[in-house]
Amino acid sequence: MKSLAIVRATDILKLKSTLIEMHRAGLEFECQPKEINPASVEKILSKESRISDRKYEFCALVPVIQDNETSLGKIKGVPLYSDLLLMDASHELFESFVRLIKVLPDLDIPLVHKDAAKQIEKKAGTSVYLGVFVNRRVQVQSSSGTMYTGILRHADSIGVFFEPSDGSSPIFFTWHDIKKVIIPKEEKID
Repeated sequence: MKSLAIVRATDILKLKSTLIEMHRAGLEFECQPKEINPASVEKILSKESRISDRKYEFCALVPVIQDNETSLGKIKGVPLYSDLLLMDASHELFESFVRLIKVLPDLDIPLVHKDAAKQIEKKAGTSVYLGVFVNRRVQVQSSSGTMYTGILRHADSIGVFFEPSDGSSPIFFTWHDIKKVIIPKEEKID
């Protein structure tokens, strides 16, 4: 491990999304990210005046194989949904956090560790980028089994923004909430 990332977020979906984006950018994690109490991290960082005025609900320590300079270069253009702090071995708090990695529990994050990505690839079918179906009529089946019909207005790595055709309020579904998306054959809607 040449560097360590501390990822703090206000909700678990933002934390998961940031870790997935880091992985996609080419950062290699030495092991599964570790779950740590955000209040403890704030207390440790306050000694160095890096305390934030935001209230974080979730926090992860991520041992990164690449050095700090390489890591910063890789995540430069990546959309981050959480607060990210990278530190290398020369940082005064580096050893304190490294000692914690051995005793902290793993954070259950899909598609973050190489082995997890391989397992999911074997189980998953063909993946489709839904962004090409924006402004088209679709059907979304939620994890509860409810089927919604309407127009797909936005799709990204977090979920989809959906406008029901029955005139009810627009809905944002996270990928966790979606069982399947059915795209009927029809023309693009303006």
